[in-house]
Amino acid sequence: MLRTCNLHLESSTSFYGPSVNHTGFIEGAILLALTSAGVTGAALGIATTLLTYGTVIGLSIGLNFLASSLFRPPQPKPEDMQQSVRQPTQPRTRHYGRVKVSGPWVFAEAKDGGFHKVIALGSGPIDAFEEVWIDDRKVVLDAGGVVTTWPWNKGGARVLLRRGLGLETVYPQLLGNFPEWTAAHRGDGIASLYAFQTICPQEDYMTRWPNGINTTYRVVMRAATVKNPMTGTVAWNDNAAAVVRDYITHRDGMRLPEAIVSTPLAQAGFIASYGRCQEAIPLKGSSTEARYRLWGSYSLDERPADVLGRMLACCDGRLVPTPDGGLTLDIGGPDAADVVLGPDAFTGFSELGRGRDILSTANTIRATFLDPTGDYQAADADPWVDAEDVSERGEIVADRQFNMSPSHSQCRRLMKLEAYRANPKWVGTFQLNLRGLAAFAKRYVRIQYPLFQIDERVEIQDFKFIVGEGGILTGVAIQVQSMPVAASQWDPAQEEGEAPVADDSEGSGVPIPAAPLVDIIAGPKARLSFSPPPSTAFVYQVQFKKVADADWTLIGEIAPEATSVVTSVLAASTQYQFQLRLITTAVGFAGDWSPSTTATTPA
Repeated sequence: MLRTCNLHLESSTSFYGPSVNHTGFIEGAILLALTSAGVTGAALGIATTLLTYGTVIGLSIGLNFLASSLFRPPQPKPEDMQQSVRQPTQPRTRHYGRVKVSGPWVFAEAKDGGFHKVIALGSGPIDAFEEVWIDDRKVVLDAGGVVTTWPWNKGGARVLLRRGLGLETVYPQLLGNFPEWTAAHRGDGIASLYAFQTICPQEDYMTRWPNGINTTYRVVMRAATVKNPMTGTVAWNDNAAAVVRDYITHRDGMRLPEAIVSTPLAQAGFIASYGRCQEAIPLKGSSTEARYRLWGSYSLDERPADVLGRMLACCDGRLVPTPDGGLTLDIGGPDAADVVLGPDAFTGFSELGRGRDILSTANTIRATFLDPTGDYQAADADPWVDAEDVSERGEIVADRQFNMSPSHSQCRRLMKLEAYRANPKWVGTFQLNLRGLAAFAKRYVRIQYPLFQIDERVEIQDFKFIVGEGGILTGVAIQVQSMPVAASQWDPAQEEGEAPVADDSEGSGVPIPAAPLVDIIAGPKARLSFSPPPSTAFVYQVQFKKVADADWTLIGEIAPEATSVVTSVLAASTQYQFQLRLITTAVGFAGDWSPSTTATTPA
């Protein structure tokens, strides 16, 4: 009687590998089998590794199994990280690549008409802040953090940022105002944002602070710094291999020891995967992008297998053990199979079929991705459709989430792979003799099985050792599906599809009037003429200033039916600018100012 010994880690197994008895059983079985069979060369090398590093290999295969089997929707959406709520006890978050985020309030207090707020943005250190957004408008800060973008430029709004270094700097604006905020409140290791909202005239309040104290502050950041496996330097990097390696070993990730990913063969595997992810993939037109990048966030209350699963899904990656007891990353690509399993390797098969059954096939792949042009939120990619099959069988849809893929092209390439996996030419499980050990830790092999005229490059989905009576290793079983080289080849003109068009409009929604007509009259004064408001829901405001000055002068209330207004006395021989804007009569919400009209007063 034969029994299958599967090295997958079950949910009840220790996360650090199988038990001693289980490992010892596997070691003894493999050693006995190879000694009696006289196997040498690569197979013997694999066996020696299993004997020496049985626990590590059990861990490696188990991690890969967990990452693939536990990855399933739903998963957190990128926009979830852009929420700012008054819950300072929320779990911490960590970010990779380039992201747009906010976070929970850790301090909020009003004083002297102003409002102070501190927001935790995530675990640091992060590399750099690139943009600051107040509600839905990108703003510019001066060297002191004062907002210089309208409509906050007159109100003295201020934003300060901290990268989350190991030893941070306290916000001095809080020290002198609130005794409960002391010099010990540095926020070491946590990237944060301090915002100060000042008082302002009533007519400007709804323009500057329509959400009051709940005004949303978001930042675009280059997030975590990671180790480059090629150079060993630690810096910002969105290469998928570098990100996965960092997550595997980071204290806020899977917490595996650095030694596991640093063995010579594991290191070589990460270097190869890093190079694969860096390959330039053509886009429509003449530009290119790296094959696989990873941008996104995770919460520290998520299961590590779930986080790792969505990372691997977004780079067509899988974790594999190495013969020297390490753990490395394999990234799929258009590689020819370097292991060929011929007729003399097979002892049987099961569940062999031409393609998948109706419950697991698909002819339409729908997916979402992280769209930087769409406010760094999840967007729907152009569906991948097999039109011919749809016309024959109707639409059979499979939905996927690639929310750590930061481009439409990368998402479409992953969707193409999913389409091939949903419709393989062959799928099945093969039993092999000891020649099958050559397929251990391989992703692609070529199967030549004349009985069914199969000569295919296949992708190994599962690998099991077959142990016979007396604990003797008699062979292996591999579960495979067809995966031709064409699945990883790319024609952007035909396959990239149409990326979604982001709605990048911003503003108050109040109409922007045309620039006023200006006549210089005696005084000298200026008469501004304009069309009536578009409805009784609006009234005009007018402001003017010397071109050489920075501050504007606001004219008082204007009658709703008025179509002109006269300024106060102006300086002679001076160039002035004049603007209009509309304000709602109900709540005093102001729109954007019109373009300026310039006029010069006479001598």
